Amino acid sequence: MAGRKTRKGWWMMPLLAFMLLYGAITYTSQSEELYLINLKITELEQKIEKEKEIKRNLQKQKEEISSEESIEKLAREKLGMVKDGEKIFIDINK
Repeated sequence: MAGRKTRKGWWMMPLLAFMLLYGAITYTSQSEELYLINLKITELEQKIEKEKEIKRNLQKQKEEISSEESIEKLAREKLGMVKDGEKIFIDINK
């Protein structure tokens, strides 16, 4: 009688082996994909931080350029403008 039990369930062992092999292959391929996706996410997060730093620097420059002192300095140096009542002295020895 013990022989009959073994004959009825003979297909269970190959099926179980196949399922384990399939699971291992699937896990391996998915873990590689997950690693690559996580690597890409890390790369993109670093790029985002770099872009945020550039944005902060540009906003700081914008604030500096927008100040009255900066505008006045640019007007004097680049455009040669003066305030009302100011006198300009030119050094002819240069």
